[in-house]
Amino acid sequence: MDKFRAFRIDEQDGKISAGFQELSIDDLTEGNVVVRVTHSTINYKDALAATGKGRILRKYPLNGGIDLAGMVVSSEDTDFQPGTQVLVNGCGLSETVDGGYSEYARLDSKALVAIPDGVSCADAMK
Repeated sequence: MDKFRAFRIDEQDGKISAGFQELSIDDLTEGNVVVRVTHSTINYKDALAATGKGRILRKYPLNGGIDLAGMVVSSEDTDFQPGTQVLVNGCGLSETVDGGYSEYARLDSKALVAIPDGVSCADAMK
């Protein structure tokens, strides 16, 4: 995975800008697990962050999206092997950690919840 798209929120001179950018894994916040994001929801908090109407982000730039579901593609944690479907909600996403509006996320494994067998990523996000 070389480059991928993400909805990035930034602040310059007190003004918020948001839009799609091409990123690499190295551009993302630190973490010991890389997830290929398949689903994220849109909610009020995300709209506040992307428009600058609320001071949601505590650092810039960050990818929007306070939740995500997807599949682990690489991991330094033996509890989350590649192929494991996972879910993250909150845990600093789109506040201090890059969020789910991205094709990939790099996360601390402590934030991940394994999705039970028989439940899809789409169903987990409902």
